[in-house]
Amino acid sequence: MADASEIAIESLTHAADKPDRTDSRTRGERDPVSIHPLAVVSPEARLGAGVTIAAFATVEADVELGDHCRIGSGAVVKSGVTAGCHNEFAEHVVIGGAPQHAARPEHVGRVVVGDHNVFREFVTVHRSLKPGTATVVGNHNYVMAGVHFGHDVTVGSNCIFANNGLLGGHATVEDRAFVSGAVAVHQFCRIGRLAMVGGHARVVQDVPPYMLIDGHSGCVCGLNVVGLRRSGHTAADITELKDAYRVIYRRGLTWKQVLETLHADFGSGPVAHLRDFLGCGTRGFAQERRAPPATTLRLRVPDEDAMAVRAKAG
Repeated sequence: MADASEIAIESLTHAADKPDRTDSRTRGERDPVSIHPLAVVSPEARLGAGVTIAAFATVEADVELGDHCRIGSGAVVKSGVTAGCHNEFAEHVVIGGAPQHAARPEHVGRVVVGDHNVFREFVTVHRSLKPGTATVVGNHNYVMAGVHFGHDVTVGSNCIFANNGLLGGHATVEDRAFVSGAVAVHQFCRIGRLAMVGGHARVVQDVPPYMLIDGHSGCVCGLNVVGLRRSGHTAADITELKDAYRVIYRRGLTWKQVLETLHADFGSGPVAHLRDFLGCGTRGFAQERRAPPATTLRLRVPDEDAMAVRAKAG
């Protein structure tokens, strides 16, 4: 997962200050910044080449936008936001809002966004609580309408968040995770790499990497095999993960025995990351969904009818 320092923007210039600066990639003319006359843009904002800002958008001071970012109509990019290149902020998003915390300090942290992210309508991303820290969003994420990232959230790269998903404060989502619509993630919870969380799930414990979460129960219902194949994992990788799954959920081992067995039997590959993920955490881990035991429908029959039935049956 990308560190905040790795995805922070190192060199952004104010378009009004240096209109003649050339683009180092093409060594040609710098792409012009397009700001609609009805937009409100602070002269202290630093805008990269080719930034487009639509009508009624607001970009406050102490904002850094990389090359070719697009700000939609009515969007608000507040102070304390650093964003990389080719990000799309759709209509009415609010990036960099103050953290929702009853004991919010006077000075708070920042929001750091990588490259090639899409934030659709009405997405909100809040700044971190403490100065010197950041709410971090990596690269190539697709964040659908109505999603909320709370303060101090860390999101990796290549993740997808469907409509109205909610991440509580300090939540962590690793690379290539898929969070379905209307999912609520409790603060401090983690969602592992390539995990897929079903719609309307209530996530109150850590979701291990590569797992599927049932939206109704919030429990693990198997491996995300389709996601593993699409991401390039081999059949051998998937077989090892299935073996590790049985160790974790099917053999009835204590938690200490589970970790010891994973360390002893799996030295590398995706299971190594799963093992490391399970080795830390503060909220416990999502349990496996178990089918209810087979039941027999019993009917109460009056004695005389029962005798008649038995007589007819011989």
